[in-house]
Order: sequence, then C-alpha cells, then structure tokens
Amino acid sequence: MKWIEWILTKLVAFAGLVGLACVVLMMVHIVCDVLGRYLFNMPVEGTITIVSNYYMVILAFGSLAVSEARDANISVEIVSDLLPRNVQPSLTGLASLIAVGAFSLLAVRGWIEASDKFSSGAALQQGIVTIPIWPSYFAVPLGCGLMALASAWKLVCLIAGRPFAISKPDPEAFNE
Repeated sequence: MKWIEWILTKLVAFAGLVGLACVVLMMVHIVCDVLGRYLFNMPVEGTITIVSNYYMVILAFGSLAVSEARDANISVEIVSDLLPRNVQPSLTGLASLIAVGAFSLLAVRGWIEASDKFSSGAALQQGIVTIPIWPSYFAVPLGCGLMALASAWKLVCLIAGRPFAISKPDPEAFNE
C-alpha cells in the first residue's frame, strides 16, 4: 500500500505544480497582453482564447485532487457534527464513495469528449490566429481521474483505519 500512496503523492504534487505554472503563465500572458495593447497598440493575439481554454481549464480540473489531498474541499458539517462520533466516519466514507463514482463517470465521459475533439481537430479563431483547443479537453478526464483516485485512496484509508495522507507521506514509512 505504501507504493500506491507514493505514486498518488507524486501525481498530486505534479498536478499542483502544473496548476502553479498555469497561474504564473496566465499572469505573465495577461500582463504582456495589457502592456502590448496599451503601450504599443499590439496586443498578444489569442489571449482570451488561451486563458479561457487552457489556463483556466487546466487550473480548475488539475486542482481537484490537490484540494482533496489537502482535505481542503468545501464541506458543510452542520448535520454531521450533531451525529455521534462513531457515525461520522461512515458519512465520510459515503461521501468518498459518491465522489469516486461521480468523478469516474466524469473522467470517462470527458475522455470520450476529448477524443472527439482531438479527432475533429477542434480550434477557435481569434482575430487572425487559429488556436487549436483540443488539447485542453484532456484536462477534464485527467483531473477528474486523479480526483477519483484520490477519493478512492481516502476511502481505502478510512476502511483500513489508516490516516489519509497523500500530500504529506511519512518518510519513515518506507523503512518498515
């Protein structure tokens, strides 16, 4: 089980780095567009298309598993906090099971859609530039698939009575 945790840790860390890179690239891209537009009357062609079809999509779907690994997803605990302590893990398990099912379905359907867009060579025209957008469609199944794996691992940890740790593995655990 340690190798599963290790692989998931690496995948989630990579997704976090990709998300960070998207934020930085998006800021640089937009700043260059604004400066080019107002200082030189030469905007960066395709900025709106690239920001909305690449950076934002990758950031949104790539960050799903990162937030799950950090247990940072939004949750409302009004009812669950009122329930007995021994019932609360069952609700967490049910939520994880539903997340695995929902994100697995999204990953499969997203893969089908991404494959269709790849086959058709989907692109958008912005100004004089044609920008292929089919690659960004693969962010949906990859992000949802990683989220499904993270939720499945959370469920396995809950059933096994282990602490859920993807983003912060215990380095001593590999020496056992």
